[in-house]
Parts: sequence; structure tokens; C-alpha cells
Amino acid sequence: MKRVKGSQFQACARHPLLLASVLCMTSAVSGHAFALGAGPVSPTVTTPRVSADPRIVDLGVAAPGDVKNITVTLAVRNQAALEAFVASVANPRSPNFRQFITPAQFAAAYGQSPAAVAQVVGYLQSQGFTITKVHANNLLVSVQGTNAQIAATFGTAVHNYSLLGATYQAPSGKAAIPAAIAGVATAVTGLSTQSQLRKHTAVIPNTGALAGDVPAVATSLGGVPGQYTVTDLAAKYDINPLYGKGITGTGRTIGIATLAGYLQSDAYAYWSALGLPVNPNRITDVLVDGGALPADGPGSEGSGESTLDVEQSGGVAPGANMRVYIAPNTNSGFIDVFSQAINENLVDVLSVSWGSPEIAYDSPTLGAFHVLFLQAGSQGIPVIAAAGDAGAFDINRDYSYPNCSTLLTVDYPASDSAVLAAGGTTLPNTVQHRHGPVTVPTERAWGWDYLQNYIITNYGNALYYASYYTVGGGGGVSVNFGVPAYQAGLYGMKTSASAQSLICSAAFIGSGTGYQDLIDMPAGVAGRNVPDVALNADPYSGYLVYQGGWGAGSGGTSFVAPQLNGILTLISSGLPGRVGPINPQLYTLFQQYGYGSGSPFRAITSGDNEYYPSTPSYNPATGLGSLDVNALATALGVH
Repeated sequence: MKRVKGSQFQACARHPLLLASVLCMTSAVSGHAFALGAGPVSPTVTTPRVSADPRIVDLGVAAPGDVKNITVTLAVRNQAALEAFVASVANPRSPNFRQFITPAQFAAAYGQSPAAVAQVVGYLQSQGFTITKVHANNLLVSVQGTNAQIAATFGTAVHNYSLLGATYQAPSGKAAIPAAIAGVATAVTGLSTQSQLRKHTAVIPNTGALAGDVPAVATSLGGVPGQYTVTDLAAKYDINPLYGKGITGTGRTIGIATLAGYLQSDAYAYWSALGLPVNPNRITDVLVDGGALPADGPGSEGSGESTLDVEQSGGVAPGANMRVYIAPNTNSGFIDVFSQAINENLVDVLSVSWGSPEIAYDSPTLGAFHVLFLQAGSQGIPVIAAAGDAGAFDINRDYSYPNCSTLLTVDYPASDSAVLAAGGTTLPNTVQHRHGPVTVPTERAWGWDYLQNYIITNYGNALYYASYYTVGGGGGVSVNFGVPAYQAGLYGMKTSASAQSLICSAAFIGSGTGYQDLIDMPAGVAGRNVPDVALNADPYSGYLVYQGGWGAGSGGTSFVAPQLNGILTLISSGLPGRVGPINPQLYTLFQQYGYGSGSPFRAITSGDNEYYPSTPSYNPATGLGSLDVNALATALGVH
């Protein structure tokens, strides 16, 4: 059942964690028809052939007076010119190279006109909404309104739902942009109150049967697989020469976008224990859309993600200041947290370690995010995102194998062509498990299939599939973003695979008998490949986190994204200004150096991410490979 091909029919499936987001696919005689241009697109919407996840229970119409914070996105002007400008500021041969613009200049060139924004604002006010913010780029308008106002304006009632014990509100149908503003507005986010984004952290499984295999408490500060720190990272990826030159991030600001509160004191305790000299007031927390701070405590949902993001990025670049943007875990919170950071224009690098399957988003929402990331590039701010921790099967974190077939899928926002996708590797290590050692002799792509024989032999298939299968560094082929110019013609690029359907047992989804085909993926799509680069992410060769105390055995691409943030912040601090959009620069350097002498890239030639093998070329398991940071800094102009 691992890769069962679905029938060639028109299908439309709702992602179970995003009731309002509809994924539709049109099948033709020659296969699935997808339009793939320079920007994000989605399949043609058709009549659904597959209903929403049967585990979702509709509890009826929500209270009309309940208030929501929503964001209306506006159409970008001159998108082709914007894409070209962002490419030019990353091109050393262009007169625009690293000649960045301000948010005001961006709004004037690419945002909606003041008159168009006033038209949208006036209409929403006439419908009873309270305007809470007109974003500086003239492309987002945040408002507050009741369920009754939402239903009257956007043509869909808001219902209460439950899924797997969690209750939330969401629209019962697809929201429609009112005709009065349809020429300007493109999408509305925030109609659902469901927590929709996931943190991309992973830990060594502790199932009881494997309790003797889990290093639960740190025995040293670094130097041991599973207990590494940023000082180990600096040694393994050649960051130390930058510190030797006095490059520590001074004069630059790290930006973290996150969806949970945390305690600053944990980060300071981490840096202090490592003896890192940091400014005691280096962190500024920025609450967006009612984001909460401080965290409820060490165990609160998502707080560990925010904690490690701050500790890792700030530890790699100890001289930098930090701004941590915290929003609620909703779609409007996610877009608003990026808008706040990008329109403030105070951070030099921005990273995020939260995401969800790319196919859970509709085209207008992807388009709105993409323009924000282009805006960041135009201002010189690289955006970095964790590529996910489910290997090549991102959606199978929701639909576990063997309850469902595996489905090759990638994570968003890492799959956006304007974002640096942070993949994962396993560093060489020998773990003394209860039944003997397991050795990884060389750095390899992170995929826990290297533990398959050990786990199945000693504990059986059930444990392996429950805790170790579909775990690894995210990677694969986007079906929403075409191949970007920087990846065009690159050896090792893949197209989307054939025979990809998500088929789940009725017992798993609680509906009917036999099996149900929920999603069919298009074959042969020439899409953006992820990741771009990869660093250590395997918990078995992973890291310590300080959150009210030390914890070992943590990993995930959630570590790689903030580490890359710190690395690019260091590099930026060694330049006259910001480093700028990084993807085109990295791929240009790869064309120049390959894996030869002085190359910033280290080939990863073994392992896989549960599907794609790592090879001495670009590949959708480890991207261009891991990094020699000192060589990268030199190649980018740091002397």
C-alpha cells in the first residue's frame, strides 16, 4: 500500500487541519493539468469528488457575535518587475547588486495606490468592520469583525468544528471576495481559529520500550552526539575563523518569526553556560495580533520551538541584537507576523521554523505570502524556513503510515522560491542502544531508515512505523512553484513522481469500509526543488536545549533554520550592508565552485530522506549539501 496510484478522476480534497483550504485537481486524458508560471498557482477548482476528512465534526453555526481578527490581502502591482528587481539585487553583475529599497519605496512601486487602499478600507468599514491596521506595503489590511459580519461580507457562515478532540471555528464554505473590492482584494485569511502551523522539531523517541536508549539528561555541555551546542556547530561547519576575525554579528539584528511565547531567561541561561559574551538587553519581543508572552511554562505548546530558535540563532551570532515576532497560530497571524517584521525593516535576516504541507494552501494565500517574501528580498532581508521533519512525506505527519499510503509532499513556506529551505543531515555518530550500537560513519542525509533493521529486529514493525518511519529532513518537488531561474538546468533536479495518491483506511478516518482516496498528486511537474542546503538535524546527533533546565536529544530542521539565520547574520556583519536574497547567490556560487577547492559546499553522498537519495550533486534530500561557512563568507565578499 506504500505508493498506491489513484484513479484518474477529478478530485478536490480538504486538508483535515485546514478546513477552509481546498485542494482541487483537474485530470485530463494526458494526466493532471497544472499551470506552472513564475509565481504560485493552484489547480483549477472543480466540484469536489472527495468530502472533508470524516473525523471533522460540524457542531453547527458559531455564535454570530464572536469576534475575529482577519487580514485582507491586496493584489501586488508589477509583479514581473518585482521578481526581476529581486533577482537583480542578488546578481553581482547587475548595477542593482545589493542596492536595496525601503518599505516606502516598495509600497510606491508595487503596493496598491492610496486610493485603492482607501476603497477597500471604506468598503470594509461600511460592512461594520473595525480597521486595526493598514500595513505599510499597501498590500494588507487587518480588520476586526464578528461572525455575522464575515458571513454577510464574504458569503460563508462560520461554524464550530471538532477534530480529534480539538474545537475551533472555521467557515463552512469558501470565502468569496465581494464584487465591490474584487479588482483590488485577492484573499482573506484568519476566518479559522484552528492552530494550523506546526513546529519542526524532533526528539529521540521515548516509547517506554526504548527508554534505555534515550539520553534524557545532559551529561556535558557539548562535544557529545545528541548533546551538541552552537560551539560544536561552529567547529563542525567552519564558523570559528569568522570569530577569529572579530566577526560576531555586531551591528546586525536577527529576526525570528514564531507562533508561541517563550522565556528570555532561558536563552540567556543557555548563552551564559557556554560562556558567550552577549548584550544583556539584546532581545526585543514584538507581539503581533495578540501573540502571547511570556510562555505559560517550559511545557507550553510551541514554547520549546521559540526557545531553541532564539538560543541557536543568537548563539551563532552572539554580537547581534534580536527581534522576536510572536503571533497566534492562525493563518492571519502567520501572514501578519511576516508583514510586521518585513515592513519594520529592522532585521537583517529572518527565519521561521513553523510550517504546514504546501498543498494545504490555496493560490491567493500562497500569492500573498510570496509577495511578502519578495518584499523582504527587495529590502535585502533573506528569509529562511525549516523544510520539515517528515522526510519526503510532509503530509504523513497528519496521515500516518500504514494507516494511510505515503504521499510525496513538501512543506510551506520552505517551498516558496523566495525562501531559503533548510534541510537536514545526520552527523557521524555511534549510539549505544540497548541491543547494541548503531553507527553512522559519515555525514549523510537525515532519514531514520538507517535505523530500520535495528528497530524492526529488536522491537518489531509497529514501533518502527509509529515512531521512526516518515522521519527525516524535508525535501522534494513543489507543485505550486515553478522551477526558479536559479535552479534552471541544474543537474539533479527532479520532477514530481507518478502514482502519488493519499489513500487511507476507513478505520483510520472513521468512515465507511475499505479504503478512501483523499488526494491525488500530479505527475511530472517541473517544480521548485527543496531543500537548498542542509545541516545536522537528526536528534541522535542533535542538540541540547535549555528550557527551565537542560534537555538532550533534540533535533529537526527547526535547528537548521535559526542556525542559518545566525550564519547569514555573521556574514552580513562582515559586509558593508545586508547580504540580500540568498538563494540566487548560493546557486551562482555552486556553479562557480561545485565541490572543488575553496567551495562553500560540502557534498553529502550517502543516505536519503526516506525517498530521495543524497548524491554528489544537487538533490531533494540535502540540496546543494552542507556548508563550509568560512568559505561561504569569503565567496560572498567577507574579508
